Amino acid sequence: MSTMFTMRTGRLLEVCEYGDPGGRPIFFFHGLIGSHYQASYVADQAKARGLRIIAPNRPGVGESEFVERASVLDAVDDVEDVAEALRIDDFSVIGISGGAPYALAVLHRLAGRIRTITVLSGMGPARLRGALQGMERRRRLFFELGSRSPKLARQAFEQAGVRYRADPPRFLKSLVRTWSAADRRLFEREDVFNLFLKDLDQVFDSSAAAAGLAQELKFYRKYGFAIENLPADKRVTLWQGLDDNITPPTMAWRLAQVLPNREAHLVPGGHFVAIEIADQVIDRLVRQLDGHD
Repeated sequence: MSTMFTMRTGRLLEVCEYGDPGGRPIFFFHGLIGSHYQASYVADQAKARGLRIIAPNRPGVGESEFVERASVLDAVDDVEDVAEALRIDDFSVIGISGGAPYALAVLHRLAGRIRTITVLSGMGPARLRGALQGMERRRRLFFELGSRSPKLARQAFEQAGVRYRADPPRFLKSLVRTWSAADRRLFEREDVFNLFLKDLDQVFDSSAAAAGLAQELKFYRKYGFAIENLPADKRVTLWQGLDDNITPPTMAWRLAQVLPNREAHLVPGGHFVAIEIADQVIDRLVRQLDGHD
């Protein structure tokens, strides 16, 4: 069940919680063409280990009102507002796919309050040399053009929304066909397929879907802050599927090269490998929270 929070500007933000309601808090940032439902990838494991996952829908997704932003740094205010409303002082962050820059932006602005930082199949920044190598060709072309032309990206996402609403399962099946063999096998599972349909519903049922998606696309080229200047006393733990052709392994490798303090786990699997390695991810996160580096 989701809750609506009023931000300092009066805008409404939808937030859903997973895991243990009384557990140690983690803010979870979903990917592009995604929603709070992606937190369910690790929800069971989080509940078993005493972790409370707080997953906001970004502006234009679900019931979260759309707002124009200059960079991902603008989203940190939302985290502060939700944390204040929930009376949370310090917390961990998880960013999956397109949620990675949001998790790192929170680290950049609120480092003193951050316990652990986990990035799963993280996107960008694409400005890093070689970061897009290995991305599926059509997706890379769209990313290159769309991140430079918000108008073009918005039109493309509007067309995608029309196709999705006409036949959701067919739309998702056509999308899955462009993914790696590992992801195609994973999406043969009915539970995984249906979960992602819920994600798509949250996105494409919103009137602001195209505007929100186009805006995010440009953020993945330049985060709005220098990754190499993130605090060196905070370790960023990266998890990356070696067969991922959406955010390819080269992207994780380039991130690992520029982050001041990082720990990288390159594992067999595709873009949605978090579903398959949730036990490992949560176990590592808990060990870090407990001070076992």
